[in-house]
Amino acid sequence: MTEFFALLDEPKSNEESLLEEYTTGSRKVCIVQTAQELKEAITSLRKTKLIGFDSEQKPTFKKGEKANKISLIQMANATECYLIQVLKIKDITPLLDFIRDRNFIKIGINLVGDKKALYDEYKIHMKGTLDLDTIFSKLTAKNSIGAKKVAKVFLKRNLQKSKKVSVSNWEADALSDKQIKYASEDATVVYDTIIHLINEYPFVLKAMPQWFEVDFNNGEYDISSEV
Repeated sequence: MTEFFALLDEPKSNEESLLEEYTTGSRKVCIVQTAQELKEAITSLRKTKLIGFDSEQKPTFKKGEKANKISLIQMANATECYLIQVLKIKDITPLLDFIRDRNFIKIGINLVGDKKALYDEYKIHMKGTLDLDTIFSKLTAKNSIGAKKVAKVFLKRNLQKSKKVSVSNWEADALSDKQIKYASEDATVVYDTIIHLINEYPFVLKAMPQWFEVDFNNGEYDISSEV
């Protein structure tokens, strides 16, 4: 436990340049652009209970400008990462049903914005979520530490976060290699982090929603092979 708090409170400032780059590893990264591809992606994701989650929108640059629609939703497990270009798919019902299914746990960082965007656009409530921000705030009373720091202090990897890519055009017909890398790693890093935390610091379960702790202790989530 002492090690856990030391990592959060006093990360070494010169450590980042010495770390290996964070990647999605051996996962298969799939771009989803059609209703059939979406159906296949959701069918595959339903084989596991824990899912890394993120979403992207084309940025706005003027104060008061209406937010753009969600253009990309990223979901990942131990072996796959799907980048779903929602604006290219006419019927995303399987995706929306999955997002509001409380039996599949969507893991992210600062999911408040994602939840609001999903409700504003589709009038759905995202259910079954684990927000790393909420977990860490209960343990340390700190503000969001972000995906980059999470990767650094727990996974011992340097997650490259390009501001230029983050504000790029996520509505582009074809995502660039840099966008694919950025988007997929955002979904996989939260998945990898939660698996690491549960394996290495099981006391963190106490900071998670009670329903998750109960279900975990009852064997609902098998992470024995997820390292």
